[in-house]
Amino acid sequence: AKINYEGQLALSWQTFWFGPFLVGGELGSPGEVSSALPAMLQTLRPLWRDRACDFLADSGSSSAEHLQAIEQAGFTHWSVSYNKWTTGPERTAAALPENCWSTAAKTRWRDGVEVTEQYAGIRHTVAGSDFTFPLAVARWKKDDQMFWRYAFVAHDPRRTDAGAVMARHRLKGAREQLFKEVLRGLDLHHPPCASLVANRMFYAIAALAYNLMKAVQLLCLPDECQGWTVPTLLKQRVRLPATLVRHGRRLVTRVEVAVSWLGWWHQWQARWWRAVAAEAAVPSG
Repeated sequence: AKINYEGQLALSWQTFWFGPFLVGGELGSPGEVSSALPAMLQTLRPLWRDRACDFLADSGSSSAEHLQAIEQAGFTHWSVSYNKWTTGPERTAAALPENCWSTAAKTRWRDGVEVTEQYAGIRHTVAGSDFTFPLAVARWKKDDQMFWRYAFVAHDPRRTDAGAVMARHRLKGAREQLFKEVLRGLDLHHPPCASLVANRMFYAIAALAYNLMKAVQLLCLPDECQGWTVPTLLKQRVRLPATLVRHGRRLVTRVEVAVSWLGWWHQWQARWWRAVAAEAAVPSG
């Protein structure tokens, strides 16, 4: 929405994740940032070239143009939530014979509600486009309901099991949690600058800071620290309490370091001082 819940002008941030890292982002007006996806796919394609890789996206990437770009990007598998233009797919799904649907199964949602759920596959062509793609369809209803409700996921044509496609696509929720962690942990809900260009630079720096923290967490910290959130990483690694004391006619900084990553601190300190000593040993002039 162009206006947020507080009645203020809103911005959108289109992000691209590769594993745990935020590797691409576009800040701008709602609606326009989705157009950044094809360019991101071209720029970032070396990340998944020559390796198995799945692409998961929300409904902001469900236009025919974006689906074609995703299909041509070289992913092993891909899936996109499809909930913008569902009138045609709903008619097609409702007309499917019963033998096209999977066996009905009881499913309990996270809020505790129990529903009957089934899966099927259809093909769909967006109006005004000749691009046809498969849709995994889920239909469900509660015990006291008469009519089915439907959900759709566009996906690559190499898969035919609609239930498996839906199950795989639900992994997108973990990526969305990482996005929320970046917004909350680095306080990015409210852009700080009056200029859009300045805000874009601010968010790019924030993404870089996040990736640096995650890299140190994954590569250097022990297993017990892998569940730390962004606020915890900031508290434990960046905002370190320190005191200045005079020792041998010199000012010395004493830093309090958590026991859980004291080993990493010693290694970092050794590398840092070796680099400083080597630089000081190079003759000038």
